[in-house]
Amino acid sequence: MEQEKRISFSWEKNSYLGYVEKEYENAYLVVVSDPSPDMEEKYTNRMVISKKDCRSTD
Repeated sequence: MEQEKRISFSWEKNSYLGYVEKEYENAYLVVVSDPSPDMEEKYTNRMVISKKDCRSTD
């Protein structure tokens, strides 16, 4: 089984952690570990984030 790639990213001036569910050419589909209430409501803990905005935490 492939190990999950853990990343951090910024959204609306806050930092978040998550893991990559799927990788695209220029972005990741990220499952957010500790989402904000707004993020939970609008995005159900999953967001597409540009690779330029992500940092690896491994």
